[in-house]
Amino acid sequence: MKVFMVHEDPWNAGNPFIYTLIEGIKKSHPECGMGWGRENFWSDEILSYDIVHFHWPQTFMGKDPHTETDLLRHIENMKSSGVKIVATCHDLEPHYDQFADKAEVMNIVYSHCDAIIHLGEYSQKLFEERYPYAKHLLVCHHLYDTVYNFFPSRVESIKYLGLPENKTYILCFGAFRAKQERQLVVELSRQLADKNILILAPGFMNVWWHSFRLFHLLIKKWYYQYRYRIICTGRTWQVVSDKELPYFYGAANLAFIQRVKILNSGNALMPMLFGKVVVGPDCGNVGPLLRKWDYPLFDVNGKQCFKDIVKQALQMERDGVGTCNRKRQMEEYSTAVITDKLYAAYLQIMAIQQAN
Repeated sequence: MKVFMVHEDPWNAGNPFIYTLIEGIKKSHPECGMGWGRENFWSDEILSYDIVHFHWPQTFMGKDPHTETDLLRHIENMKSSGVKIVATCHDLEPHYDQFADKAEVMNIVYSHCDAIIHLGEYSQKLFEERYPYAKHLLVCHHLYDTVYNFFPSRVESIKYLGLPENKTYILCFGAFRAKQERQLVVELSRQLADKNILILAPGFMNVWWHSFRLFHLLIKKWYYQYRYRIICTGRTWQVVSDKELPYFYGAANLAFIQRVKILNSGNALMPMLFGKVVVGPDCGNVGPLLRKWDYPLFDVNGKQCFKDIVKQALQMERDGVGTCNRKRQMEEYSTAVITDKLYAAYLQIMAIQQAN
């Protein structure tokens, strides 16, 4: 069996999702050939694969000179040659204004899929009605345990990050995609109104170090830090390095997901790897995931009482709930477990091909 992951370079994708699956399958099932690359995708070589697996097609096409019509014809050619089209449902639509003009790309891919893989039951149920001719399979998001196996202590982490020792830290990880997410975290700070609680939000705002507006932006960064206790790096779209990431989780008392419009989030799983309690939005696949572990949720459509939610989460942290849950979470979401489930899904898809 040969599987092609539709991505230019999985090892430079902004997150480890695709490459950890590739490495996991190659380790446990070396007979399964894995491919990727933009040139290879558009060449006739693609017809030698059994399965072509899409991830974030709007992003892939947003950086590609080919048109939607080119993609449609290419997919139709693959299907007529016996190639199975698969997509992981990462998004229902583009986030905010990111590649908003490529929304049709997502529909083209989803509507031509032989199988759609879901990270949660919410999207699975939704897409079973929207795309009834595809086979819908559930394969949960995995923990990046093959990437992060260093777990520094709180003391080590605070020292490394240069943070005060006698504070409580709420970690808001990931890029801030729109002003709504910044407003959410500012509102969180306002409601907490506690100088002993600091918010670690590395990607809260961007500071262009070579911009003529540098001084103005630095003032804004300091303003958010001293007015709202929000500590950021000043690099919205530059990911925190794999070396530094464990220190942020090591320092954090709990993780807070700042999304107001979301289907899935690796940031809901990552804290579990580090044994942290997670507070997140009750929407998409994230709500059911956190509810499964009895973690606090907030309603993205209503007025929030963040103070009570955070108070509940901090008590859970003091009670060791996150650490206690970690063992079971590793048993369910480790890379080895999830890659085996993905490989089994591929075999199911291949069986459908043989049956037809």
